[in-house]
Amino acid sequence: MSSRVGSLSEGLRARYEAKRESHGLDFPLWIPLCTYGCGILFAIVAVAQRGALWPPTTIALAGLVAILPGVANLTLRWWVPWWLTLPVVLVGVGWLLSQPLTNYGPADAAPLVLMVVAAELTATEGAVIGLIATAASIALLVAASTIGTLPGVITYCCGVLLGLDVGYMMRWQMRALTAERAKREVERVQAALAERQRIAREVHDVVAHSLSVTLLHITGARHVLEEGADVAEALEALADAEKVGRQAMSDIRRTVSVLATEPSQLQPLPGVADIDELVVGFKSAGLKVAYEVVGDATAVAPALGLGLYRIAQESLANVAKHAPDEPVELSLDLTGDEVRLRVCNRLARPRPRINGGGSGVAGMSDRANQLGGAIRIGEEGDSWHVELTVPATDSPGALASLNGKTGDQCPWHGLQSRRLR
Repeated sequence: MSSRVGSLSEGLRARYEAKRESHGLDFPLWIPLCTYGCGILFAIVAVAQRGALWPPTTIALAGLVAILPGVANLTLRWWVPWWLTLPVVLVGVGWLLSQPLTNYGPADAAPLVLMVVAAELTATEGAVIGLIATAASIALLVAASTIGTLPGVITYCCGVLLGLDVGYMMRWQMRALTAERAKREVERVQAALAERQRIAREVHDVVAHSLSVTLLHITGARHVLEEGADVAEALEALADAEKVGRQAMSDIRRTVSVLATEPSQLQPLPGVADIDELVVGFKSAGLKVAYEVVGDATAVAPALGLGLYRIAQESLANVAKHAPDEPVELSLDLTGDEVRLRVCNRLARPRPRINGGGSGVAGMSDRANQLGGAIRIGEEGDSWHVELTVPATDSPGALASLNGKTGDQCPWHGLQSRRLR
């Protein structure tokens, strides 16, 4: 028995969900159940008030006609249209009102069926159809009052108007909830896109840095072997390249594991204090880097430190890729209300075509935006400059306009081989 009731309940829910989607409604199942249940209850009471419930008489058919659209909406797979629901209910209620009450005074339940229909059609079809249903219901009540079968017509008309008001509020609430859900969905998609972009930047920074250093080692080893110089020096360069490659694999695994572990298991991300080690790695690969830091690196917030590290890492990787023979000046000023990061190197010669397919420079601009600072990326004379200015505190600041060239307008050109030592 319980399984049969459960299957009937699931079938009713499935039919309502299908009709709700096709009709553009967003009401939960309990709302139509309560609405149609009240309409059926009022019709049964109206029949009982006329002494026609048991044994049933002809007037009982009027109550059956009045509840027929509600029963059909609960049981059938299609939605009864409003232009059929309204006249059927009006006929049933008008039939009931044609027989006046004799023993129950003015408390007639039949007009309450009209109140329920006015609320239902307003909520499901809109204000215009609701007004039509309300006007037709009031006209029927006034007609019944005119022929003397319905006393207290003003009270019942107010009840129908109350149904119109309740139905309109339900429809307004449904639209507000639908708009809120749509907004939440857009925010969810935007958050997922922002997270994918953040992950892409992290992976790009790790891979680009490691490959740039590895290429410097391999290029140096190749030149040593081509010139027939000390083989031990070439082997040392290849060993360094292998070390960097293994470290890159470890960093990539750590980055991927961040996505699959709990926050308590996350490893610390690099910060300002790790820039020294970053510079040492590039120096060991043959890049001429002069690094200067002014201020206390331990006082920098972790989020700001990560952004500074990534921008310095990407800048040095770009130099290693596009101008490995040129010296680099890297300076970091942590004093004052603003943190300033500056990377400068001479442009490589000759100048080949600009490649607009990269994403590193654009990623630096995105990081500067997230930090609430300004970054200027571009050439000045025969040098290329990356200058970042961000607030030293966590207070929000407006993003300054970017005066230099940004994005992928990188004038560095094809990798020039650098010899070790």
